[in-house]
Amino acid sequence: MDIKKRFLPAVLIVVVTFGCILLSRFTRVMFFLAMAVASAYELRQVLEHADMSVSAVLLTVYAAIQTVLCGVNASPAWMVALYLLAVFAALLRTVIKPSLGARTAVNELFLLAWPFGFYAVILYAAASAIWLPVLVLGVLGTWACDCMALIGGKYLGVHKMAPVVSPHKTWEGAICGGLAAIVAGMLISGILGWNFWMCVCVSFVASCFGQVGDLAASLFKRMAGVKDYGNLMPEHGGIMDKMDSLLFAIPAAYFMLALFIPGVF
Repeated sequence: MDIKKRFLPAVLIVVVTFGCILLSRFTRVMFFLAMAVASAYELRQVLEHADMSVSAVLLTVYAAIQTVLCGVNASPAWMVALYLLAVFAALLRTVIKPSLGARTAVNELFLLAWPFGFYAVILYAAASAIWLPVLVLGVLGTWACDCMALIGGKYLGVHKMAPVVSPHKTWEGAICGGLAAIVAGMLISGILGWNFWMCVCVSFVASCFGQVGDLAASLFKRMAGVKDYGNLMPEHGGIMDKMDSLLFAIPAAYFMLALFIPGVF
């Protein structure tokens, strides 16, 4: 593995991600919209590789309208209504055009649930008043977990977590990752002066969900017979390869913060 090819894109990813997140509410929402659209394209390519069809247009339009609703501070009820309408559209498309087959409808319903249902929560969280703790704890906790899980698994790993789905992941690595997320939460609390238990709990829970998200993404790739979702970044794969953990971690952080911050919903 070429370290430069892996390290330099990683630095670029961090700079672009935090630049867009911190610059303004508009750039935050548009950044995650771009991630959602890119994910739609990559997943469509993966499904086509596995000889399965899906409408990238439906998914992209759904993500775009969801972004508009976030931009105008629409209530969660509108988000739910849009999601149900997207599900209806996916089913209606198959009914009107039977040649697509029931398999197409199942594929689109699956993608509306994952990852686009999760993207909808992320977009809503990015536009909310608590966007900073959600993204700081969700993203940094998950990144700390991923790094230490890799190191812990390499030097301490013995017991395989999911050998069929991801042969290199171990329980020892997962434990190291969870501990790293706790430490990250402690550091964030100390640096930013946020509630200690809020930071520790949210960072840890988000990292746990992130590890499950990573395994779920690996399972989907294995089922489709591909190594990566895309080749946008050398040694890093595509957008979905970078977002797989965060798709679970950020919504988990958002809902966990509701336990500590009154009036979130």
